Amino acid sequence: MKILIVDDEPRITKYITQILNKWGHTSKSAATGKKALQIFKDNSFDMILLDIMLPDYKGYDLIPKFKNINSEIGIITMTGHNSRELEIKVRNQGILYYMVKPIETKNFKLILDHIKNKE
Repeated sequence: MKILIVDDEPRITKYITQILNKWGHTSKSAATGKKALQIFKDNSFDMILLDIMLPDYKGYDLIPKFKNINSEIGIITMTGHNSRELEIKVRNQGILYYMVKPIETKNFKLILDHIKNKE
């Protein structure tokens, strides 16, 4: 799968990129919502891995923008600032999965494998 990683923490982006490559996926990354939208418009992706708290956007504000560009795009959100209200707000936008940081590698692989097998 080709995955767009949207996260403003370089260490997390680097880690996710490394494990995705190890698992045979390709990826591009963006540290801001604005950059992510531009990359998404210019490239084809199978999925977006989206941090909810970005410097210029909240992830839940980006979800409809991504879906306007490609209504079929699968989105996995991730956050280090979890709350029940936030989870409900994001899940109601039709995402594939809601992850709480830190990302557990084993569970992340299971999620990606499950999603890939459903395609």
